[in-house]
Amino acid sequence: MIMEEKSRLGRGLKDVSRFYLSDSPRDESHEPPKDESHEKPEGEPGGQEPGRDLPQPRQCRVIRVICPASALMGAYFTANFSLELARHRQKMIIFDLSSREGEGVQDVLGEAAHPDTASGVLRVRLYGLHDIPVHCSEPDGEAELLDRLNGSGDHNGDRWAVVNTPFCLDSLAKSLVDFDALLLSTLNEASLLQCYACAKVIEQRDPKAGISLVLIDPASSEQASEVSSRFCTFMKQRLGVSVGYLGHLLRDKALEDSLSEHRPLVLGFEPSPARESLAAVSRAFLEQRGLPVFGEEGRP
Repeated sequence: MIMEEKSRLGRGLKDVSRFYLSDSPRDESHEPPKDESHEKPEGEPGGQEPGRDLPQPRQCRVIRVICPASALMGAYFTANFSLELARHRQKMIIFDLSSREGEGVQDVLGEAAHPDTASGVLRVRLYGLHDIPVHCSEPDGEAELLDRLNGSGDHNGDRWAVVNTPFCLDSLAKSLVDFDALLLSTLNEASLLQCYACAKVIEQRDPKAGISLVLIDPASSEQASEVSSRFCTFMKQRLGVSVGYLGHLLRDKALEDSLSEHRPLVLGFEPSPARESLAAVSRAFLEQRGLPVFGEEGRP
């Protein structure tokens, strides 16, 4: 009977959350730097999947998440994607440039983000992992992004800065910050064309910018592969740009519940197709850059 209760308890703890949240500040200033320089060969665990179109991008530390079809989905992906990368021992910082009420990163994170009175920003504190500072938008957030990056003691160039970016071609063209882009698109033709427009502006501004694609809620993996292949081919032919397809994000009840409850999908929800698809996209992002991928047990 005791063994059975312990077994249930163990399963329960694993199911409840892959993270332990804390609102207590931690001093990370003396942590030794992590070695992220090694790459894994193709075919090895954590390496690039054979036949997958993942062009090697530059090691830009600023990633703009752009979702023309839905501001809320852009914020949702930014929050959960950052949490997933943190689970793989990556140091993260989030910048939310969306000023739409009820559709920002703070709304998605809910009580997972705690106010830090000392720095004036929000923080997600994950036990055993690096804190994630969250800078929320101000009226002229785009113009202030460079100053925020340069002035943030949390950044120092050693974190991934994930920027939730509203769909605005003019702001992308005039950005003072070099960045790689992660485009989110539904399979709707209008959404794909908007992503194409973003990619064209980004390429004109900076031909070295890396551009990746994530499809939202395809009917099947086969449909996602077909649409992504056509989109990437079109981009190569029209713009000469190699787009890395990272995978697709599914919508299911767990995702809808996490939105309505203002709680990130990767914190505490039961395993679901949506959560697994988001985790797969995050792994592909790391594989694309030759960075280590960790398993559930915290080992590469």
